[in-house]
Amino acid sequence: MRIREITLENVGLYVGRHSFNLETAPGEGANVVTILGHNGGGKTTFLDAIRLALYGRRALGPRTAQSTYEEHLLKKISATASSREASIMLSFVRVENGQETDYSLTRAWSSRGKSVVETFDLIRDGHPISDLERSEYAQYVEELIPPGLSQLFFFDGEKIQEIADDDGSLGLRDAIRALLGLDIIDQLQTDLTVYTSRRADQDSRNVFDRLLEEQERLKSELETQQDHRAELQSSCDQAARRVERFEAAYRSEGGRQAQSREDVLAKLRSAEDTREELSAHLKRAANDLLPLSLAPSLVDRLYQSANDAREGPQRDAVHGFINAFEENALGRASKKGCWSREHFDELRASVAKGPAESANRLWAEPDWILQRLNELSDGRRQTAANLADRFDRNRELRASLKRELEGFDTGQAEQALADLKEAERTLGGLERELQICDERIDRQLRELEVIGRKFRSEEIALKRQAQEERGSALAVRAQGALSEFGTALLKDRIARLKSEFVECFNKLSRKKSLVASIDVDPADFSVTLIGSDGVTIAKNSLSAGERQIYAISMLWALGKTSGRQLPIVIDTPFSRLDQSHRISIVRDYLPTASHQVILLCTDTEMTPKLADTLEAHIARSYKLEATAEARQTTLFPIEDLAEELA
Repeated sequence: MRIREITLENVGLYVGRHSFNLETAPGEGANVVTILGHNGGGKTTFLDAIRLALYGRRALGPRTAQSTYEEHLLKKISATASSREASIMLSFVRVENGQETDYSLTRAWSSRGKSVVETFDLIRDGHPISDLERSEYAQYVEELIPPGLSQLFFFDGEKIQEIADDDGSLGLRDAIRALLGLDIIDQLQTDLTVYTSRRADQDSRNVFDRLLEEQERLKSELETQQDHRAELQSSCDQAARRVERFEAAYRSEGGRQAQSREDVLAKLRSAEDTREELSAHLKRAANDLLPLSLAPSLVDRLYQSANDAREGPQRDAVHGFINAFEENALGRASKKGCWSREHFDELRASVAKGPAESANRLWAEPDWILQRLNELSDGRRQTAANLADRFDRNRELRASLKRELEGFDTGQAEQALADLKEAERTLGGLERELQICDERIDRQLRELEVIGRKFRSEEIALKRQAQEERGSALAVRAQGALSEFGTALLKDRIARLKSEFVECFNKLSRKKSLVASIDVDPADFSVTLIGSDGVTIAKNSLSAGERQIYAISMLWALGKTSGRQLPIVIDTPFSRLDQSHRISIVRDYLPTASHQVILLCTDTEMTPKLADTLEAHIARSYKLEATAEARQTTLFPIEDLAEELA
């Protein structure tokens, strides 16, 4: 296959009609077409356009929902185009029965509100294909260029990295089997099994047919579930984007202010809790001695009164003793005595010099009052003062927070917040439904596995029975021969792939003896690198550039092993490579990778030195110039790439 031309009209940044002549002259060594452009200038759109033109919805993946595909098409229409219509025309040549056959396909679509109207036309040698219905065009193109193979020939930096990081993936395994021609043997084996089953006895045929029907039913249900899952995933993605939009709207409509208000409310609630706690402490203190601690002068007077009240009975007893003593002494004064009435008056005056009797009426016993007053220390007074001070500061804080709340206006954010919550609920429901769908798919996969085991068991039984009949015996023998041939072919392809890979890797790698050999798992084509010392080399021990060299070498080796003549379209292959590895790619890989190599790169990747190295192999060059103001790309042919970069 060789791509002649691709025309993009109103696709992405390609506003209007833009045509790329991609013809090369491999016989003259000029097999490379370079397309130069800045990041965001339309290089990836060019690569995606080739895939989209060939495969339509399948270009986005085998399980892409129709709604997701239509949304993708709408996004691909140029935002600044005068009409909401876009198209991609791709013409290519393919050798069939020893002769070149020209094909031209056009995929066009237009917007009808939120829906999309799409058409797909296919012309062969200048005429519509008369033996095909229009509905069969897409399948016909996929048979010409299987989608699985395209990922090994039309790839970008992400695909290179995917291969470098995970070479045992299911999609890559199937693509490699198809590339190496092993899928044909698998299909022949299945066809012979079906043929054998038709020649078995009725009971065996019934069992086999039931298993086959059950298997097909489960596959159909699984496909339906996977399509449903794709639709759900698309809805989830849309819901997630709605959540993002509403979050942005919420922030722009006062959401941040509303969040600040929530913070102030939280602080106010905390201050109210503190107030309740301080109030409880103050109430307990007020029920105790706190009131007395706030009146020290009154406390001193109370202390004196209580003390006086406690000493009153003692003075009464002394006065009674003096009176009795006076009466006795004065009664004997006539006989002989030295105490006179003046003496007793002086004694009474001396006793009267003690504390005066309290004029206050006490509410309790003086000793109890004095005991409680003695508990009223300076520390307790300070604690009471601290509580009062904290209560005052708390009151001021609450007043300040309330004034701050009065300054907030979150009315504008209320609707945005309601929309955000509704979008989040929708997203949550879709995610739960998606989880249930995944569980159903897992269950159906397990059921398919069980049916597959029964199918294989019945197949073995049929083979034994079929050996009794000549036709079936021949089919069994053919299956055996195919199995042996498939094993031998796989072994041969893997041996060649190993040899080609080591040669390709060592050509491109700066460390020429880093990899001496590889092991390839025939089940999933995962690769184990072996160094010159015979020790396994872990891929994660390679540098980022070496892993990219590994991936490019594997793609190169697969192409050489398959012998298929397909063009290579490669986008930004130099992003992780140093200068020496870039020179190896330009000098050793691009000139021999295919009869047609379309290289998309930035002007920072393609230096003048690299352009000089590649110059002899360049058939034609283009430059993409994108303008941010007009949001469109302009296409310019380049006569001399090295001079353009100088």
